[in-house]
Amino acid sequence: MTAKPDIDHLRQWIGRTQEASDVITGQLVKGLRATLFLDIGNPVDGDAAPFTTHWCLAQPVVPMSEIGADGHPARGGFLPPVPLPRRMWAGGQIEFIDPLRVGDKVTRASRISDVTMKTGS
Repeated sequence: MTAKPDIDHLRQWIGRTQEASDVITGQLVKGLRATLFLDIGNPVDGDAAPFTTHWCLAQPVVPMSEIGADGHPARGGFLPPVPLPRRMWAGGQIEFIDPLRVGDKVTRASRISDVTMKTGS
């Protein structure tokens, strides 16, 4: 049986922020194009990146000893230490000012805006 989360403790994570930057490379775009069954081509600086490129960028990097059982960074750092077996991403907002292009430097800015208990499946 999983322990009941202490919601007051978990709500202490509200307001935490995290930023990470990355550069869109031609190699990344080639791999994503291949995955999406698009013409792989030979992308160079300035070429448009596929629409879903943002999901491949600025991924968290942690030592192997800090990876949780689910393969993500262990909880209790940026994310609250919820003692439940599955994570749930319940919403987000993504804003694109201009199209992403090979050679662009991008920044992912994350903020925990709320922590609430959910029930059901």
